[in-house]
Amino acid sequence: MSNPAGLAGRIRGMRVRIVACALALSGLLVAGLMVAGASATRADNPVLTGDVGANDAYTISLIGPSGTSVKQLDPGTYTLVVHDRSTIHNFDLFGPGVSVSTPVDQTGDFTFTVTLADGTYTYVCDAHPTEMKGTFTVGAAPPTTTTTTPAPSPAPKPAATKLAGSVGPGRSIALGTSDGSSLSSLSAGPATIVVRDRSKTDNFHLSGPGLSLSTGVAFRGTKTWKVTLKPGRYTYRSDPHPVLHGAFTVGS
Repeated sequence: MSNPAGLAGRIRGMRVRIVACALALSGLLVAGLMVAGASATRADNPVLTGDVGANDAYTISLIGPSGTSVKQLDPGTYTLVVHDRSTIHNFDLFGPGVSVSTPVDQTGDFTFTVTLADGTYTYVCDAHPTEMKGTFTVGAAPPTTTTTTPAPSPAPKPAATKLAGSVGPGRSIALGTSDGSSLSSLSAGPATIVVRDRSKTDNFHLSGPGLSLSTGVAFRGTKTWKVTLKPGRYTYRSDPHPVLHGAFTVGS
């Protein structure tokens, strides 16, 4: 015949073990849910992928969620996964509120959670910071400043020299400047020559470098010539009576 006291004790012991197992399972379930929640939170973050030192090459890169090299990102929390492939390089990301890095003498995959704010961020290999580096901005892109260099103003056209020539009445011929300055001070450039021909037996003939203009012998009246004087010697004369003549030199 069974011992009632012993049976009751065994039953109580079984109940205790059942309760203990239930509590243990409950704890494992809660821990699992916490880990899953943390993993889900990390998985929900946009992923940045860093890569450094493949085959010990001096290469470093950072790829954004779009699969392209990072140039600009929105502020927020990101998961940074770094593939460090070399024991002579590392990956160091720093900027406003962030400073994370992998060891120089280790390889492997490293995961960080970073919160990026407005500003400029830099990633480098600490062992070779001048050769292996990159930057990107977070937030609104800085305004592009365009410097417009005004086109140089065209050089003012030189004022035309004004000359006044005459032939007649009688045996006379003359040429001078309208302002009374000497013909010896003339410089190359545009000129306006007004000739008054008052003779029926002489004419006014001007010639020089690339230039030959004259009034008719029988012509009486006024002629206006717009010319470009070139450096060299010019003469003016009456063709019927070459004794009537004069000359001047144009400087450069």
